[in-house]
Amino acid sequence: MATATEKSELGQLDEKLFELQALFDLSKTLNSSLNLKSILDTILLTPMGKMLIGKGVVLISNGGKGFAIDTLKGLPKSLLGHTIEIDDLPTEPEYIDRVDPSAWQAFFLKNGIELVIPILHDQKKLGLIGFGKKILGKDYNDSELGYLHSLSNIAATAVQNGLIFQELKEVNRQLDKKVQELNTLFEIGKELNSTLETEKVVNLLAYSIMGEMMVNRCLIFLKIDDRMELKLYKGYQSEQDLQITNEPDFLSNLLKLDEPLILSEESENPLVPEFKKLAISVVVPMRVQNDTKGVLALGDKITRNKFAKEELDFLTTLANLSIISIENARLFEETLEKQRMEEELLIAREIQKRLLPDSCIKIENFDIASINIPSHHVGGDYFDCIKLDDTHYAFCIADVSGKGVPAALLMSNLQASLHALLNTGLNIDEITSRINNIVYRNTSIDKFITFFFAILDTKACTLASVNAGHNPPYLFHKDGSFQVLTEGGLILGMMPNRPYDVENVQLQSGDGLLMFTDGVSEAVNINEEEFQERRIEACILEYHPQPAEEILQTLINAVKNFSEGLPQADDITALVLKVL
Repeated sequence: MATATEKSELGQLDEKLFELQALFDLSKTLNSSLNLKSILDTILLTPMGKMLIGKGVVLISNGGKGFAIDTLKGLPKSLLGHTIEIDDLPTEPEYIDRVDPSAWQAFFLKNGIELVIPILHDQKKLGLIGFGKKILGKDYNDSELGYLHSLSNIAATAVQNGLIFQELKEVNRQLDKKVQELNTLFEIGKELNSTLETEKVVNLLAYSIMGEMMVNRCLIFLKIDDRMELKLYKGYQSEQDLQITNEPDFLSNLLKLDEPLILSEESENPLVPEFKKLAISVVVPMRVQNDTKGVLALGDKITRNKFAKEELDFLTTLANLSIISIENARLFEETLEKQRMEEELLIAREIQKRLLPDSCIKIENFDIASINIPSHHVGGDYFDCIKLDDTHYAFCIADVSGKGVPAALLMSNLQASLHALLNTGLNIDEITSRINNIVYRNTSIDKFITFFFAILDTKACTLASVNAGHNPPYLFHKDGSFQVLTEGGLILGMMPNRPYDVENVQLQSGDGLLMFTDGVSEAVNINEEEFQERRIEACILEYHPQPAEEILQTLINAVKNFSEGLPQADDITALVLKVL
């Protein structure tokens, strides 16, 4: 007879064989499907049912640090789609309370998840499975942890296949759409594509349909700026016969039309009685991707015959194909207008460049370098270097809210105000206060300017400055230490009659001043991380002994390398002033 120990070992062996069989069966189930949702549900629900677990969740990686909740059980449905960032994804099953404190750990604890198991495939982090407490309150034993780990390893291939299949479906969908669009463009015909003028395309469409269908009246409406407009009418004496087509309710109902109307048939559509007054027999929406971009309305046939179903299908196809030609013509006209605007913006860019100094002034015993890289043709960043007298020089840098032409106009207003006030003999705090009032009076509440303004006294080697909400410039010293210049007051344009404080510093040989806009500190990389001040400080610490131009170029190169692969999102402006 077997001893108790032998029986126990046999029981454990049977349990292991049962688990292996269960995992084998689960593997067959998972690999028999390419439906990602079905795979994830199986991964989650199978162990929850086996171990009587009350809560569970599966997250799938978005390719970066983000993991999105794809399926869950026992948790609020509102969490579906929620994304959390996980920097330190575990490589084995891990209890949440043993993980280093982090935002994602806190999220799981808050939602009652106590155990997480990674889904890894060829060292690629595909996702994460999370489980809550067992319903009976028991802890997970080693055997169960091993089972869950094995499950995640087995499931990884199925999940990878499901993700690939999902991507292929999306690619196929897009390809089908493109093929359909190409076929549509091809079938429109040479005549409709013979011109890129909207008026000509609409006229060609009207004459083609009236000749093909032999009808005596034709109306074509087009959607322009989210409102239907009558673009063409044929067969009517004058516009007075079409007054109803200007009524707001009528035009609003045209936008809602999503299927053809035959006025001889019963319909509750409110357009039917209105079109009957216009002696129209059939109305066909002109649609692109389920959006009604226009409406084609035809009167009776000259033969008095009714419209057959095949003719209605032909009109529907022709209407949908024709609107593509009309859209192409509209886009072409918009492109011409855009080119005209581009030319005007280039002129505006040249004017704005003249408002900024071509190069910084030369000051004995000082080394100065500056740069301005707009993100658009024109931008809202501003800097200046102005000689006041033989021993006093003004330096400033500013960033106008917004981008493009509005920001550039406000920037030019700032430049003109500053140059006008510099010759009045006012102190820099008074000048700043007056500029603030000018900006406040001439802009709306959503427009403002961050502004840093300084006067350099070369004889006393001092710097007096006012910071109106701008990124604090760095005053760095020969020994590598630095300080930030923050004294000043409120952003320009927020409130009138605001006082501003002046900050005075004594400069020494080897000292330097770095001024910059947020296009430097807030530049982002492909991981949506910002460059931040700490990287600016690192550049200062390493390169502060170098000439001003080298310090500046090193910083700009660091920003460009950091954000490589992404378009420049904001204007980049910086200025370095160094005491020799």
